[in-house]
Order: sequence, then C-alpha cells, then structure tokens
Amino acid sequence: MEKISLSIFVPCFNEEKNITKALNYIKEGVQNINYEIIAVDDGSKDKTIDMAEKFKKDNPDINIKIFHNKNNQGIGFNHRVTAYKAIGKYYMMIAGDAPEPSAEIKKVVNNIGKADMILTYLVDKRGITRRVLSKIFSFAVNLITLNNIKYYNGPNIHLLKNVKLYSGRRSGYGYSAELITAQLKERKTYIEVEISPYTPPSEKLELLELPAKLKNLQKLPSVTASLISIFFNQIIYIVKKILKIK
Repeated sequence: MEKISLSIFVPCFNEEKNITKALNYIKEGVQNINYEIIAVDDGSKDKTIDMAEKFKKDNPDINIKIFHNKNNQGIGFNHRVTAYKAIGKYYMMIAGDAPEPSAEIKKVVNNIGKADMILTYLVDKRGITRRVLSKIFSFAVNLITLNNIKYYNGPNIHLLKNVKLYSGRRSGYGYSAELITAQLKERKTYIEVEISPYTPPSEKLELLELPAKLKNLQKLPSVTASLISIFFNQIIYIVKKILKIK
C-alpha cells in the first residue's frame, strides 16, 4: 500500500445539496498525490451522510472515511479530532459546501512541500457582511500577534504533526487563526496562495437578505472567544520571552 501524503478533512452540516459536488471537486483537483478524504457529518438533519456514502460507493478507487456526529460539535472541534484519524503527512480542510472549485484546490495542493503552512487568501466576492467581518477579524488577529497574514480561514494545508501539536481548544470558527498563530510563534514557515472561491448568487445579494446577515452574526461569540484566547496566548508568549522561559 502506498503511503498517504495528504489527508483532506471535509466538514459538513446539512449539505446534501453540496457534498457530492465538494467531493468531486477534490477528486478532480487533487492529482498526482496519494490522498485520503475524511468526511465528517456534524449532526446533519438532512441526507448529507447518505450522499457521502453514495459517493464512496460510486468511487471505490478513492480512499474515503465517513464519520457522523450525533450532535453538532463545531468545525474547530472536528478539525482537531479528525487530525488523530488522519494518516497523511499533510492535513487540509475543504468545506462540504463546495466553495472551492477543483482548479482552486489544485492550485493550493500544488504548493505542498514549499513551506510548513500553505495559507490561502481570497479574491473575495462574498456578501458585504462576511467581507467586513472577515477583514476585521484578520486585522484584529494581526494587531494582537504582530503578524501580517492576509486571511486565516481558507482551505489551508498544514503538516499533520503540527496540527496535533499546535491546535487550540476552540470548537468554533476561530480555530484556524489559533493554529496558525501558534505555529508562527515557533517560526514555522508559510507561503500565501490566492484563490477565487465560488460564491452563491444568494450570498452576493446578502444586503437584501436578513437571514444571511443573522447567520454570519451568530459566529461572533466563537470568533470573539478565539480572539480572547489568542490575546492571552500572546501575553504569555511575550512574558516567557522576557523571562527567557521555554
């Protein structure tokens, strides 16, 4: 059996309409490298798990594992836990709502081996609320940590061993920033890759859709918790540096 080079974590929650597309994007975009897909259905109430199982049955040549959580645990929790089920050298997250077409996935994967972290940033066509909140979050993290990362929450690639070593304890949307900033403190290298994700027409009209705005605002508590965690970790890091404590 050939050694797996890349483990791809695919979180999904009520994505019966998108999960097959997401898995096909991975199939088309990840080539010339041995990989596994680990799809985690995070307590979906629709037929997400059935669609994932059908894809697995229809594609016996693809190494795919499927897990189902009875209750929703959050993307940060699943990212951390799934890392211990992965066997690849590198670890990547691709969302189950299929935001990254195969060409963009290929662009990211082609940079494997060039740095400890392959970080992506967006040609951002999302709704204005998401764009503004995203920019505020990135600005706040960079201000706290004195980094200059363009975007923290894309389909990034990390060394699996570093995910296990540096993941924070957040279960929500700020988990990626905690993981990245922890590695930067240890002088891990990175490169940034521009991608152009697919944006649904409904999101481009977000100003006209109050539910879409409210959905984004629901992320604020978990994002705020991550910012607080990053702030205190930075204080601890600075104190240790001053006192020369390892």
